[in-house]
Amino acid sequence: MKNSVPLSLAVSLVLVVTTAAATKEFGDSRGRTRQGPEPERHECPDGLSGAWHGVLPVAALFELRLTVSEGSEGDFMVEILTQSSTESVRAWMDGPYLRFQSATSPLGFRGTFSSDGERLEGFVQQGSSLVRIALTAIPSGGARSWTVDWTPLAVPDEEVPFDLYVEEDGEGGIGGYFFFRDQRLPGLGGYGLKCEAGSITLGEKMLGLEFSGVFEEANDRLLMDVVGPAGSTSLTFTRMSPEQIPSIPDAPEAPARQPVEGAWLGHAPLLLDDGWATATPSSAGLDAAVIRDLIASVAADELEFTHSILVAREGQLVVEEYFYGFDRETRHDMRSASKSVTSTLVGLAIQEGRIAGSQAKVLPYFPQYRWYDNWDDRKAEISVGHLLTMSSGLDARDWEPESVAAEGAYQSQTQQPDWVKFALDAPMLWDPGLHVYYGGANPLILGGILASVVDEPVEWFAHRTLFGALGITDYRFFLDPTGIPYMGGGMYMRPRDMLKYGQLYLDGGTWNGHRILSQEWIEESWKGYGRLEPIDRNGHEYGYLWWHHVYEVGDHSIGTVEARGNGGQYIFVVPSLEMVVVITSGNFRNGRLRQPEEIMRQWILPSAVGVDHGTGNRQ
Repeated sequence: MKNSVPLSLAVSLVLVVTTAAATKEFGDSRGRTRQGPEPERHECPDGLSGAWHGVLPVAALFELRLTVSEGSEGDFMVEILTQSSTESVRAWMDGPYLRFQSATSPLGFRGTFSSDGERLEGFVQQGSSLVRIALTAIPSGGARSWTVDWTPLAVPDEEVPFDLYVEEDGEGGIGGYFFFRDQRLPGLGGYGLKCEAGSITLGEKMLGLEFSGVFEEANDRLLMDVVGPAGSTSLTFTRMSPEQIPSIPDAPEAPARQPVEGAWLGHAPLLLDDGWATATPSSAGLDAAVIRDLIASVAADELEFTHSILVAREGQLVVEEYFYGFDRETRHDMRSASKSVTSTLVGLAIQEGRIAGSQAKVLPYFPQYRWYDNWDDRKAEISVGHLLTMSSGLDARDWEPESVAAEGAYQSQTQQPDWVKFALDAPMLWDPGLHVYYGGANPLILGGILASVVDEPVEWFAHRTLFGALGITDYRFFLDPTGIPYMGGGMYMRPRDMLKYGQLYLDGGTWNGHRILSQEWIEESWKGYGRLEPIDRNGHEYGYLWWHHVYEVGDHSIGTVEARGNGGQYIFVVPSLEMVVVITSGNFRNGRLRQPEEIMRQWILPSAVGVDHGTGNRQ
């Protein structure tokens, strides 16, 4: 089985396979081939294969209330309230952090109190997800308490459609994969489909779901019990006919916009207390008619699965539009666009003197590794800069399904939970710096370096140095098996916050006049270090996990620096026009993953330089 689609980012893994000893490839929900354990001959019923549809109840599985109460002797108790149960656990102090975890579900929390004691802010871990949340103080004349209502799902629906696909591989193995029929919901990471003594079990690691049940052959249905972070329920999967199977499994069932929403009027975006000044597009020098035509094209489904379009010009937010049920409060999967955030965090660690610069050699940051497989003297020459430019020389090529340390290989194997060690054990193909070749293992290793040099959890370092300084309070990391935020991609952020991140770079490392990142690091990051093989089609240079591009618009050649993620997740920084653009999308399987570049070329850039977007001629 060959892979014809890039392994851009594996945060939404959906592979579920039977246990085995050897290596086998399977396809995942984003259309990529993945390396995984080769299944032994399965013992599942003959009729299990096929496409199955069910509905998950949101409240029963996902909604919970967390309440932390302070005792009379300075101790803390936690109540985890769900629709079906109440669990009480004791919290404990771990240095500056208050921590607790559930004894009945994969749920944990680490946080700190605000200086005024009104908020308990931190990260809740649920499955392989780590989400920034805040508990607020409950007004009371007695003992202090803090609470929050929380769910890992970002939709208001009471039920969510949920599909399971089970397939045999023709060689004795069987696997299955999940989809939500709503791209606002997180990607799913399945594992361990097993059939034993007539029962079927499988798990899902992103949300921590566990399924068990039977195949009822007489009625051709799956009767499953499912356990989630907030409780359990029974679920019936019914077989889908070929006509019922969606052509794109997670395609939204609703249109881009409802007709009642009306035409775009060119108003300024909503002014919030988040640091953004707002203005109308026209006042910022954009042609409102061109922007109106763009919004109408998305609303008419002509620019399929475009979820958001935001534009900042001269430091003001001037366009903010959402589609397919997304809104400004919905975190969006950034995919590999968050690789650029990894570059920023490395720069901040260098800024604090924790990393000795981009020329620092990598292996000394891992004294715990006493041995490396496939030893080659060139491994000792790999530098931080080589990782930032994906020129380490390791066999970590995401576009090559046979590559030893491709993203699919380390994420789906189960023998080595330490993905960083797995990547460093890969053979060397070239001298470091010789080839710039796309591979998620490079920023993955950078995450390992960050974990080794900071004196706090990596997510707390990221919040202290970057996100907190930008006023970003709602985001999600994907965790690797060792509990470190995965730096190869997979962050979820709100588009308005993604735009802040781009503005930070446009403004030379400052946000609203406050210095966060050094100008020198941005300049070093944005140099060209070579063409990124094999996926750059235009001969443009690659920086420190940032892409370079040049758009020809009329007689203008407009250079941009871009953070890019699979499916159409883009942050465009356009220095010559004092503009930042964010476009998020869900084009994972329809061949339109670079559609945001066409939106820039045909609409947004022409609106800024006075060129007719239909003819390319100056107006």
